Amino acid sequence: MRRADVSNALHRYLVKCTSHPNCYALVAPATPRRLPDDPAVAHLVMLAMQALERLKIAAELLPNGDMVTRTLARREAAQSSQIEGTRTQLHELLEYEATQSRDGLPPDATVTERYVQALQFGLASVRETAARRALNVPLVRNMHAILMQDGPAHVRAGEYRDTQVWIGSGRIEDAVFVPAPPDRIAGCMDELEQSMLQYAPREDESWQVPVVAQIAIAHAQFETIHPFVDGNGRIGRLLMPLILAAEGYPPLYLSGRLLRHRRAYYDALADVQLRANWGPWTRLLCLSVVEASDGAIAIAKDLDGIRKNWMSRLADLRSDATALRLPAFLLGHPVVSVTQVATAFGISFVAANRAIEQLVQRGILNEPKQRRNRTFHASDVLMRLERE
Repeated sequence: MRRADVSNALHRYLVKCTSHPNCYALVAPATPRRLPDDPAVAHLVMLAMQALERLKIAAELLPNGDMVTRTLARREAAQSSQIEGTRTQLHELLEYEATQSRDGLPPDATVTERYVQALQFGLASVRETAARRALNVPLVRNMHAILMQDGPAHVRAGEYRDTQVWIGSGRIEDAVFVPAPPDRIAGCMDELEQSMLQYAPREDESWQVPVVAQIAIAHAQFETIHPFVDGNGRIGRLLMPLILAAEGYPPLYLSGRLLRHRRAYYDALADVQLRANWGPWTRLLCLSVVEASDGAIAIAKDLDGIRKNWMSRLADLRSDATALRLPAFLLGHPVVSVTQVATAFGISFVAANRAIEQLVQRGILNEPKQRRNRTFHASDVLMRLERE
């Protein structure tokens, strides 16, 4: 990256790369405390906030919300990992979780499962404290340690990078973006924590930053700092649902739309990093929030409709039949094994197998062919999730 690649307003944040004296790296400017004034962007932020409120109300009213959220979290893990080039599909991740075996599955199924684990760790931390103070640098580093625990040593799981990196293939001179040298990372991350991860209005500020604007700023700032050797995109995307959860909203997942608009997503972040132009990224983020919120509401309603349909197919069973307990469970576990069901309900393998067979007979579950580890798919749920 050369000086000419960066707008004049950002030249004061450029420093020479020690290992590449003809190139520059950009030390992230102080985290903005508000988005630039733009009536069009302000309108989109308002629409996104309204969408979040709709989602919040729907989440409180719909039954089995925890199961639906569990499935959507797995879909987020698959889609966020796909942005980085993994091939694991949602049903393959669910198969891995149901059997803890990678036989017949993509080798990066484990990578996607680590994303789930990092997300669960982050959400548990936020919910335990019920406050923004949980969103701190140690949490970010712990999530990275979980996400990258299977990576090679040079990835430094849970540790900041100790080498200069750049975004883009080929030479550093031709990089799309070169983030700060290693010795500047800690200071930038501490500033991000204080300014936005643990956001609170200040006495000298006459405004309050809407949570949609907070996640837009926090994500872009984190990607500009680029503190790790690998995993920055996934950790940066994890910050968004965690901030929402810390503010009492359902942990909305945005990677699906960002995956469908991957080029625009990367270009919008580059606009922030190289030109301090927040417009394209904020517009993309707001539209993603609206689409993802309304999509999550529609999915939740449709999944409840599927559950009700299943229950009607089981109406002839005794009221104490284990099979009657499975439909709600399948909303959160649309791929199951007999052992998984037995463990979840505290019943014998034989009883779990009998309950699953009853659902197979009624067309609720089906068993894919040519699988070494037996799993059963709730295809109605999987097909609905693939529509979005």
